[in-house]
Amino acid sequence: MSSDKVSSDKAQTTPASAGAGAVAEDVVISTLAGRLSKAATATSATVHGYDHAALGVWVKDNTTEILYPLDAEHKAAAAKQVPQPNDAASAKSAAAATVFVDRKGPNPFAGLSREQLSTISNDDSGTFTINERRAAFTQAYDEEQAWRTQVVAQAMQEYNTTGKMTNFFKSVLGHFNTLPQLEQSQYPANYASDLEDKIKLDFNYFNHAAGDGGPTPGSLADLLKNQGKKTVDLFDLLIR
Repeated sequence: MSSDKVSSDKAQTTPASAGAGAVAEDVVISTLAGRLSKAATATSATVHGYDHAALGVWVKDNTTEILYPLDAEHKAAAAKQVPQPNDAASAKSAAAATVFVDRKGPNPFAGLSREQLSTISNDDSGTFTINERRAAFTQAYDEEQAWRTQVVAQAMQEYNTTGKMTNFFKSVLGHFNTLPQLEQSQYPANYASDLEDKIKLDFNYFNHAAGDGGPTPGSLADLLKNQGKKTVDLFDLLIR
């Protein structure tokens, strides 16, 4: 579901404030807030005037850079990077991110908001090191995967109970609208409007009809009726 701007073709980012999560032990939160503001301002200047497609390409290029190969050469080069400015708190944050990338410690950005994580991962100004950017990207990715696992389970329950996916589409739209604009750029431009159309249709996949219309010929509900069944294993039914 993957990372679409809904309201405007002009890309903007908002300077993020420091959240409740600690970045690393002894890291000063006020320092993080300043770094986030600096990075967000730089990104806003870079992407000013980008339409949805251009913003999407820019973010994708950032992601490619962040996910560098984890071989000895690339890891050594990444570990040498220092944040700008390289004050004590920022240096500790960068070091904690390198430890995380080496799988020797926790993600230092756990607890930050998605907006803050997006600000860090997409910063190409040098404010944050590439390992900090990778750690932030990984944290957002892990949170997204956890949310998707949960919402898919709810969707299957809704489908098996009602034959519909309407509440699922509502959940997806609500979640999408909370994502940072840079993440939204990784979705199709019509992603939100397509979900809105699906919600309005309120389609019943059992009956193969919109709303609460009765079973149509050849629909799952019709097949179940003809076989005298009230419930069915969908896979078994479809492979017969």
